[in-house]
Amino acid sequence: MNKLDLYEVVTQKIIDRLEAGVVPWQIPWRTKNGMPRNMTSNRPYTGINFWMLLCMPYTSPFYMTFDQARAMGGNIRKGEKATMVIFWKILESEDKNGELKKTPFLRYYNVFNLTQTEGIDEKKIPEMEAFDHDFNSIAAADRIIYEWKDCPKIRWDDTHAYYSPSTDTVSMPNQRAFFHDEQAYSTLFHELTYPN
Repeated sequence: MNKLDLYEVVTQKIIDRLEAGVVPWQIPWRTKNGMPRNMTSNRPYTGINFWMLLCMPYTSPFYMTFDQARAMGGNIRKGEKATMVIFWKILESEDKNGELKKTPFLRYYNVFNLTQTEGIDEKKIPEMEAFDHDFNSIAAADRIIYEWKDCPKIRWDDTHAYYSPSTDTVSMPNQRAFFHDEQAYSTLFHELTYPN
């Protein structure tokens, strides 16, 4: 894949997530186990990788390549699909005249979430603290939901927010995972508009 193709792939992935109702840079809750990071280095992903991985529907923040999973004694479960991450940097070299030449280097890797693997010893998984705050319900917002005729079922404690037409259910992260109480209601009302 050449550099221009890679830019197109990343752009299309962002468009796909937006069309699915996910705005990666506006997720108002913390994932259950923290921000996306590489499993072997424990370094958090940055830039576009951070946003792309943050909106994936996995309960673990840890990602790894196929080879990294194998090196930890595990493997990728059959049928699991990889997620692409980008690596880039500026390479510096001297040309034949002794002038410093800077060349952009762009490469992609396919990574898998820890939940897509099997056989990795639990002792190798770093512990992470989940975000938690005291949620205070907002009476006026609760009243709208309570009085809403034919309101879809609402299920809390999911990994992300979405509407399921087949079950007429809105699934939401736990209210305590949101940064602010109002954001929990804003996200809920956004999802509740899909069936109408």
